[in-house]
Amino acid sequence: MFDRYLIDTGVLSRLTPDERRSPFMRQRCQLPEEIVYEARGLPDIEELMHMVYPTTPTVLFYVKAVLAEIVPGDKIVDLYRNEGNGDVFLLAIALAEMAVSETQLIGDVWSIVTVDKGLTATASALGVSTCALDSFRDLLHGG
Repeated sequence: MFDRYLIDTGVLSRLTPDERRSPFMRQRCQLPEEIVYEARGLPDIEELMHMVYPTTPTVLFYVKAVLAEIVPGDKIVDLYRNEGNGDVFLLAIALAEMAVSETQLIGDVWSIVTVDKGLTATASALGVSTCALDSFRDLLHGG
């Protein structure tokens, strides 16, 4: 069993290049394809491609489930402004991986690392754990 982390764009952009290249990031963290797209302006984005979590049919199944839970006025996604797409994929991947872990005797524990309050609230409502940037930095630095 490992603690695994899905990294949001807001966190990724706040991490230093050294933090993004750390062994902890390489071994325990993944980035949805949409997050990589959102973070395409980072100078070291190509170095992070090994962390990409691909969009699979299972992920798309959970995207549908996440979107079904969003109520009008929810701040998690705004398709008209092309905002929050990465958030939906973070949640979908977390749910997909949680479903896999439930079938294992000792499964991995998945959390979304984010500074986004809307994403944190929606994750909580869906039973997905989150990790704040400061706590995640402690993990990165061996704390």
